[in-house]
Amino acid sequence: MEKGGHQWRRLHLLLALAGWGWGWTAQALPSNRSALLLAQRINEREGPFLGLVVPTSFEMDAIRQQTIFAPHPYIPWLDLAGRRFHIGTIQGHKVVLVQSASAMLNAAITTQQLLDFFDINGVLHYGIAGSANDSLTIGDISIPKYWAHTALWNWEKFSNGSGHLLSSGPNGDFTQDLGHLHFSDFAYPNNGHSQNLLTSVWSQPEDVLKVSGTPEVRSRAFWVRVDKRFYKAAKTLEGMELTSCFNATTCLSIRPKVVVGLRGASSNIFVDNAAYRQFMFQTFRVSSVDMESAAVALVCYSNEVPFIVIRSISDSAGNAEGANEVSAFKNLASLNAVKVLTQFLKALPKQDSPHDQGMILM
Repeated sequence: MEKGGHQWRRLHLLLALAGWGWGWTAQALPSNRSALLLAQRINEREGPFLGLVVPTSFEMDAIRQQTIFAPHPYIPWLDLAGRRFHIGTIQGHKVVLVQSASAMLNAAITTQQLLDFFDINGVLHYGIAGSANDSLTIGDISIPKYWAHTALWNWEKFSNGSGHLLSSGPNGDFTQDLGHLHFSDFAYPNNGHSQNLLTSVWSQPEDVLKVSGTPEVRSRAFWVRVDKRFYKAAKTLEGMELTSCFNATTCLSIRPKVVVGLRGASSNIFVDNAAYRQFMFQTFRVSSVDMESAAVALVCYSNEVPFIVIRSISDSAGNAEGANEVSAFKNLASLNAVKVLTQFLKALPKQDSPHDQGMILM
């Protein structure tokens, strides 16, 4: 019986690929190869799509709770390479929505898979973040103009006060032009004469291989700018009303706002330290910090795909007394991120495509 069911699922897939009709909801894919063939067919009949990358389950739950995502009636999702790609529409835009899991590696892998498997003409990334700027408070939405990965470091050798000994590398790979974190500056108490065996770290730009470039010939990038068309649409959201209360016990004392045009930074660091928060703002002038956005930005930059990031402030990155606020406010922050995402898609002009009339059935 189980063997027959497996063959029946394969038959439905083959019929779908042959153009006879969907008739199969992608609940269990027979093989990754078959799934790739089906993805190709979806692209031919349905694409292009906007790609939506979300880090974690509670941020994904926020989009389900607001019921703005309408799944495709026949192929609501496709499981590929350990991830579930949800296919549907939001505000009339055809989208592929995928959860990456947290941190830079997962965000980069997921974004690249999204671009490899599907016909994507733009990537939207949303989620929560910590505030590195006192002007941003919990519940606010930050839509930065620039993103950077600030924790690609060259760690300086201890020199006992004889000067910076940053290695230049065999090809002059390392630079002192970007942020410099000198650990002795943060000694407590700091009498101005402290030394630290950890000495200093220097932030470095990323090596980037662009799709339009020569293979194996790198370019370098630190600040990556969001797409101009997306940014223009985001500017129209300033002044929109956001949610102040998640429930009867979780409310904000200050009305949240949308801020467009700052700088954001990402790394594999959950920032819950006031001194490091201050360093990030003073050194890079970043207003929000998280663990994924710059990875999405760099993958899109490498693939020359438009992108924008919407991040809702869930905590003060260590600047508040007591425990970090993220546990209390992550759900409220996620709902505001989705609320702004919805309005962004409403404000975003639809681009012409062969399938603008809506979802096309095979």
